[in-house]
Amino acid sequence: MSSRTDEELLVENTRRFNKVGTLPAAILSVCLCLVQITLAFILPELCDKKGKECVLNSFSILIYTHGGHWAGILAVDQFLHLAHHKSRLSGYLEFYTKTKNIRRAPFYLVSAGNFVLMLIVIILHDLCDDDQTCSHTFTKVDYLRGLITLESLVVICCNVSYIIILREFNKKQSPPDVLREDFVTSIHLGDHGDTIGVQQQDQVMEVMERQAELIRYLKDHSETLGKKILDLTNQLALKERA
Repeated sequence: MSSRTDEELLVENTRRFNKVGTLPAAILSVCLCLVQITLAFILPELCDKKGKECVLNSFSILIYTHGGHWAGILAVDQFLHLAHHKSRLSGYLEFYTKTKNIRRAPFYLVSAGNFVLMLIVIILHDLCDDDQTCSHTFTKVDYLRGLITLESLVVICCNVSYIIILREFNKKQSPPDVLREDFVTSIHLGDHGDTIGVQQQDQVMEVMERQAELIRYLKDHSETLGKKILDLTNQLALKERA
């Protein structure tokens, strides 16, 4: 009876498909990258020419804007994390696993860019400020512009790939993986025993990853059910006392 009730509750909670509404956040991430690239090319023209001096030079402004860019990507990353965590709790384990790395990549790339940016600032300060050799090749802004452009283009590619996967997922409106018989069957290692070599190793790793996600889901689902049962028990106790 308890097992049947738990299954009925699971089906009831996951019967209606809820779209993962992270498309605006992904588009915002792309827009942030485009703005950063635009600033990298426009600011030197606005602030470094005679008669158009800004309060700060373009090199300093780009460093500050890159810090703001990192903060924006961080906010988007946290929003995506919460949305995908909610989707995983609804039973969409395969989608969570498929997008896990690509949705995290922009934040890690911009964080790495901050580290490289810091090194570039120190190196250029030590080598170019008191040395005229830099003025004959590239300026400090040129190096910074190249880094920002490369970083932003890679992040845009990651976001575009994520958007494609997201749109396909929302369009299919598939039932939760935990209710799909083919998914449950695919997590058994015995189904892949006929293959050998590297292909078998890759399949084993994929199955183990799915099993790990399923275990996490079942654990979280059990905790959610436990909290609901506790709340209902407390409510029933209060009614009996009244």
